[in-house]
Amino acid sequence: MVHKHLKLRDVLRKFMRRMCRTVLRAVAKTAPDGNEPLPDLRAAKRVLLVLVNYRMGNTVLATPAVSALIDALPMAKFSFVGGPYAPGILKGYNLQRVYAVSRRDSWMPFRLLRLIRTLRQEHYDVAIHLSMASASLGAFIMYASGAKHRIGCRCSVGNIFFTSAMEHPHSLHKVDQINEYTKWLGIHTSGERKLALSNEERCWAERFFGERIHNSCGQPIGIFIGSRQRKGKSWDISNFGVVVKGLRSHGFPVVVFIGHEEASREELIRTSLGQALYIKEPDIRRVAALVSGCRVVFTPDSGPMHLSVAVGTKTVALFVKPNFDRYGPRQPQGEVVFDPHGTSADRALQTILKLCTQSSTEAFPIFCKSD
Repeated sequence: MVHKHLKLRDVLRKFMRRMCRTVLRAVAKTAPDGNEPLPDLRAAKRVLLVLVNYRMGNTVLATPAVSALIDALPMAKFSFVGGPYAPGILKGYNLQRVYAVSRRDSWMPFRLLRLIRTLRQEHYDVAIHLSMASASLGAFIMYASGAKHRIGCRCSVGNIFFTSAMEHPHSLHKVDQINEYTKWLGIHTSGERKLALSNEERCWAERFFGERIHNSCGQPIGIFIGSRQRKGKSWDISNFGVVVKGLRSHGFPVVVFIGHEEASREELIRTSLGQALYIKEPDIRRVAALVSGCRVVFTPDSGPMHLSVAVGTKTVALFVKPNFDRYGPRQPQGEVVFDPHGTSADRALQTILKLCTQSSTEAFPIFCKSD
C-alpha cells in the first residue's frame, strides 16, 4: 500500500513538472532575454539569496556562494529563501532572515502569497538565484520578490525570471559550478561546502560521546545507512554489517545515525550491524556537531555526505551510480568508493581504515577541555 502511494506521488510529480515545463516554454517566448549588465553588487544595501530545494545536500552545496557573497559585501544586509533545511544549515552565517519553504507550501498559494508579500516589503536591491535549475519555484519567488535586479542561470527553454542571466557553468563538480557562478558575479572564490558550528555545539558533542563511549581508540567512526532507495542509491544492509564488524575488529567505536528514512528499518539495521552506539537525533545542528566529532564518516550519496564534508570530517562516500565526480568528496577531504554491483564492502572498509590513520586523534579544539 505504501509502495503504491509513493508510486502515485512520483507520477503526479512528473506530470506537474511536465506541465510546468510546457507553461515555461510558452512564457519564455515573450520574456526578457536576460542580457542586462550585472549591477554593481557592492552598491547593494539589501540582497536576497534564493535556493528553494527540499534536499539537505543541495542547500549545503550552496554554502560556498553564501559565504563568499557575505564576505565580499560586508555593507549589505542578506536574507535567504530556501527549503526546510536552510535555517539549520545556514545558522551562523550573517543573514538577517532565513525563510523556509516546504513541499506543502508549493501546493498552498496563500502561504506563498504571504511570503511574497513579506519579501516585497523589504525592497531588495538585488536577488540572486543560487540554483542552476532556473525554471523552478525558487526562481519564481525571486521574480515575485520585486527586486530590481534579478540574477540567475539561463535554462534550456530560455530566460524567464532574470534581468541578468548567465549560461550554465561548464565545471563538472557541483561545488566548482557554484564557485564558477560566483566568479561570474565578480566575486572570486574556490571555497568548499561549509557549515559553521559554534564552540558550544562542538563541546556538546564532545560531552555526548564522552558519556557514552569509553574506548582507548578515542573518536568513533560514524555510519549513515540511509539513501534514496527509489533513486537506486541504496546498498545492501549486509554490506554495512561487514564494514561495521571490520571496524570493531580493529578496536574502533562505531556510531550509527538513524534518520526518519531509516526508522521503519531500525530493527533490521540493529540486527545486521550489531554492537554500536545508535543515535536518533532529529536536530540537524546536533547531528552536524556529532559528525564533526567523528574520526571518519562512512555514508552513501546522500545529504549526510555533504554535511560531513561541510563540518570538516574525513568522509568515505559510497556511490552506486557513476555521478561521484559531480557530488562526491575530494581529497584531502575524503574519498569515493564506487560500487555499482554491491560487492565492495571490503574495499570500503580498507578505505575507511586508511583515512583513520590520516585523521587527527583530537576531535575537538582544546577549549572544550576542562581546566
